[in-house]
Amino acid sequence: MNLTAEEKLMYKVMTAIFESGSPISFKGSMVLKAFLLEAGYAEETRHTVDIDANWNSENPPLAEQMTGSLQKALEESGIDLAVSIHRMYGESVLPDLNWQIKLREKYCFLWILT
Repeated sequence: MNLTAEEKLMYKVMTAIFESGSPISFKGSMVLKAFLLEAGYAEETRHTVDIDANWNSENPPLAEQMTGSLQKALEESGIDLAVSIHRMYGESVLPDLNWQIKLREKYCFLWILT
């Protein structure tokens, strides 16, 4: 199974966030793909363009707290991407916060459920 450049970047972003100690747990297709790679699964799987995660805290954090936490994690890991809010939680059916991380002319999305 081959990883695209975009998927490799998303794993770097996930690693940076994990190592920062932010109260975030990852889930979804990027986690499944990591398990499959680790297990030696060789067949190609569906390409993914987003990172799914949960913010684990008693109360939903302020947008500035989440933005600052994620941006700091990226900067401390030397990842030159900017974190911005695409849609604040409560503005959709799901109570989520969709972070938009700009990569050149493309965007990869980090969905964080609170």
